[in-house]
Amino acid sequence: MNTNRNEKRSGQSGTQKRKKTVKDFFGLVMQGRQREGLRYFSPDCVQHNPYVKGGMKELFDSMAAVQRSAPMYSDPDFEIKSLIADGDMVAAYTVLRGSKSDPNVGGLRQIHLFRFGNDDRIVEYWDVSQMIGPEMPNVTGAF
Repeated sequence: MNTNRNEKRSGQSGTQKRKKTVKDFFGLVMQGRQREGLRYFSPDCVQHNPYVKGGMKELFDSMAAVQRSAPMYSDPDFEIKSLIADGDMVAAYTVLRGSKSDPNVGGLRQIHLFRFGNDDRIVEYWDVSQMIGPEMPNVTGAF
């Protein structure tokens, strides 16, 4: 594993630093501050969401529009279930439940993939989403 002087001084490995970047990014998203999260992304970051034309700015604008629209639920709950880092990639499994107080409401689960460049900024992003309805046939549940 290559370790540079900054990692030795901070005591943080490159993969741990990248995982923290992803956690910090999601923290901003959950506060409705997606645009501030652009600082973690390279200006020419490639995003692969097939429903959004453009780059990360356009993706964040669409996320903000969804958050501004009338909320479906009064007490949504977001959780990072897992973060896995390998080399320049970080994978995040996240869950957005429609309600903290009523877990049967349903929600959204996603896998996010972040590829980091040499400057530890995100240079490529993928997201895969699955809507979870209130009545699902699998007794083990989605979450």
